[in-house]
Amino acid sequence: MFQSMILYVVPIFCTLSINTLLACDILDDFDNTRDPGDIIIGGLIPVHEKVVTATNPESQKCTGYDVRGLVKTLALIHSIEMVNNSTLLPGIKLGYEIYDTCTDPTKAIKATLRFLSNSNSTDSCVKVQCNYTDYQPTVKAVIGAATSEVSIAIARLLNIQLMPQVSYSASAKILSDKARFPAFLRTIPSDEYQTKGMVKLVQMFQWNWVGTIASDDEYSRSGINNFIMQAEQAGICIAFQEVIPFYSSNHITNSRIKEIANIIINQTKVNVIVIFGKSSHVTQLFTVLSTQNISKVWIASDSWSTNSNITRLENIQNLGNIVGFTFKSGNISEFQNYVKNLPHNSESPNTFLAEYYSLRKLCAHVQDNDLDSCLSNHTRHAMDNRLNIVNNSTKMQYQEDDFLVNHIDPGVTSNIQWSVTALAHALKNLLKCNEGICWKSFNFAPWELLEHVKKVNMTDGGTKIQFDLSGDFMSGYDIVMWNFLEGKVEINQKVAEYDIEQNKITVRDSRLNQLKVVMSNCSNHCQPGQIKLSSESQHTCCYDCINCTFNTYSKTKDALQCNSCLPDEWAPSGSADCYKKRIIFLDWNNGFSIVLLTLAAFGIVLIIIIVSIFFKNVRTPVVKSNGGTLSFIMLISLMFSFLSVGFFIGKPNDITCNIRQCLFGISFTLSVSCALAKSLKILLAFNFNPANQHILKNFYYSGLITSFCTGFQVIICTMWLVFYGPKVLKDDTRLQREILVECNEGSYVAFAVMLGYIAFLALICFSFAFKGRKLPENYNEAKFITFSMLIYFISWITFVPVYVTTHGMYLPAVEVVTILSSTYGILCCQFFPKCYIILFKKECNTTTSFLQNLYDYSLKSTNLITNSQHSLNYSACNKSIKSNDSQNIFSTASTSAAQSNGFICVSRKRSSSW
Repeated sequence: MFQSMILYVVPIFCTLSINTLLACDILDDFDNTRDPGDIIIGGLIPVHEKVVTATNPESQKCTGYDVRGLVKTLALIHSIEMVNNSTLLPGIKLGYEIYDTCTDPTKAIKATLRFLSNSNSTDSCVKVQCNYTDYQPTVKAVIGAATSEVSIAIARLLNIQLMPQVSYSASAKILSDKARFPAFLRTIPSDEYQTKGMVKLVQMFQWNWVGTIASDDEYSRSGINNFIMQAEQAGICIAFQEVIPFYSSNHITNSRIKEIANIIINQTKVNVIVIFGKSSHVTQLFTVLSTQNISKVWIASDSWSTNSNITRLENIQNLGNIVGFTFKSGNISEFQNYVKNLPHNSESPNTFLAEYYSLRKLCAHVQDNDLDSCLSNHTRHAMDNRLNIVNNSTKMQYQEDDFLVNHIDPGVTSNIQWSVTALAHALKNLLKCNEGICWKSFNFAPWELLEHVKKVNMTDGGTKIQFDLSGDFMSGYDIVMWNFLEGKVEINQKVAEYDIEQNKITVRDSRLNQLKVVMSNCSNHCQPGQIKLSSESQHTCCYDCINCTFNTYSKTKDALQCNSCLPDEWAPSGSADCYKKRIIFLDWNNGFSIVLLTLAAFGIVLIIIIVSIFFKNVRTPVVKSNGGTLSFIMLISLMFSFLSVGFFIGKPNDITCNIRQCLFGISFTLSVSCALAKSLKILLAFNFNPANQHILKNFYYSGLITSFCTGFQVIICTMWLVFYGPKVLKDDTRLQREILVECNEGSYVAFAVMLGYIAFLALICFSFAFKGRKLPENYNEAKFITFSMLIYFISWITFVPVYVTTHGMYLPAVEVVTILSSTYGILCCQFFPKCYIILFKKECNTTTSFLQNLYDYSLKSTNLITNSQHSLNYSACNKSIKSNDSQNIFSTASTSAAQSNGFICVSRKRSSSW
């Protein structure tokens, strides 16, 4: 479609040019400088800053002389001359035609049409053809333009003939699209990498709240959009995005710049601002801001990072730190010498240089700081008039100085040199130049040269010259930091380098680290132990900091979430780390443990004493009436009950967990079984009908009863241990800061069955003992068994709700207290009274005393049965007792009791047999 448009536009342009050929010289109508040669290289460089607005389609005039544009022109000329003076292209001279674009796409398009015109044409007209394969334009390649906007415009025209276009500073990302710009190449990286470097720089200093400003042109919009996109992906928020109009009137532009300046002043938290824009716009903005004492960090794109005009602004140091990205540079010492040795002649064939010398004469009275402004402010027409006056009045001599040298941009100059070098090596390969001769004709089409330019791969002064698939260089960037010294500004001080391939910034000067003190954050950094909670703002960088909750932590700044501690760790609220939980259990050193162990030890000592007393008095009636051998078994079982307390104290393990319950259960069951056997014996001896006692005697075996009852408990405990026994449990969830090491009883059903079985035996024992509670006083074991069982029931009934509701390290102590109380209950109730009689009432611990007691009991029983036989029966019993024939007395008493409807007078022999 575009080619069709050209087919209509170009003939009109050609017709106009032919008809006006006599009125003006087409070449002279352009601001240009040229030198003929065998092969012509075109150049597009902005020597003037802008075009004067015209009211009719006459020749466009430019204004605002830019010394930096002149230096770029000289760099291009010098690079071409270097090739001509070398043996790279033997027998071939490279010529050039360099045109001033005035930073205007329309002006550049006119010059491009000149490049595309037929080399054999006398009217400098583009020849319209359907096929440009063999077309011979005036130039074979173009170096330029300087800006992305102009480069995009002329690249559309150069695509028609696929003429190689090598730019030295147009960095817009869109130009890497080979589908739209197949003939465009550049000796710099794409802005995509420059913005990546800027994002990396912002990240390096942990800034996340930045502002952006851009001029309203293709380069600036593309660059700032890339930066915003990459910054947001990296978690950097854009506080404001401002655009300065480029093609609007000065009034509108100035008004907009003032608005932006107010925004910058009011945004006190935004201390870092990225600017992609025209140097003229930056100059205007800084002029407004320099009156304010605001200290910011300004990140400059390559378009103004080394602009000397900005450095001359008054109070520029008030703006803060300026950090800029510039292109990598090579060795430019030869070019510097070239500039220093230029002939100072206002009649130079180089029209741009001649204009410069003329302007220097007009500005001879101006100081160096204002010289740029003086040169820029003179228009072409005013300059001609003033020169005539000056030349007629006085002859002003040009003073040699380093003004031009100071305006050399090392990066741009090197890029221009590399552009020419790349074209020269492509020509060498295309023309097959070797051994001092080039074998191919000069009459080749531009597209043929393009194919060889893309394949260039060589090294120049340590710099690799090679285009990637997108036609870009991957050379990286230098980072400069403006240095303010005694009112002067040094702008070419490299402080760091940005490596494109590694996406890494390497600091070369410690001055850059001064920026670490600058804070540019919407919210203060969240400290370790805190997380970011998004606020109502749409920006993720604006947030509140809240502490991590209990048992969570965050180790890094600005954490997004808290991490949970491990099960064996804990953390307080707002913690940056987790701490190991303290392991707790009922320790031996615990005061409560000491009390319990003391009571258990005291119980064991008491048992040992009682055993000693009983053993010493084993043949006395008190010991015999207490069960004899059963008493010793019962005491030993109670001792093991006390010993089981030790397994409830200290750090649990699988062995102690298995032993403690079973040891208590079996030992206490044995104790209750002995009590049951004794209560049953007493009941049989005194309460059963004598007719049945002989039969029951054959079935009563205390050893069998205790063995059976205890054996059943052994079976319960064995099954418990085999199938689902107690295990050590480390409970790290119940307590916040401690790990409770305790015994998990495994099967609580088995645990309940074990305790329930003891309770069942105790209930039977209690029943038997309760029936025999009114037996003879000295022989009344049943009453004390009844009390001991009552204590047992009270202890264990209380134990159940307390055990269920108690948690923590003192849970074992609940059971220990119950064990001690029930064990002491049996010990005190069943053995202390006997010991008291043995030790303090020895007169009652005799056979005579026991028989007398039985006699009194029998007498009471007889009175209750019949009043008629009291004296006879008691007389017979009394005579029998006095004769010490205990067997006959007991037999007579028994016979008399039978004759008196069940009166019982138990004989000593019978009692002993039970």
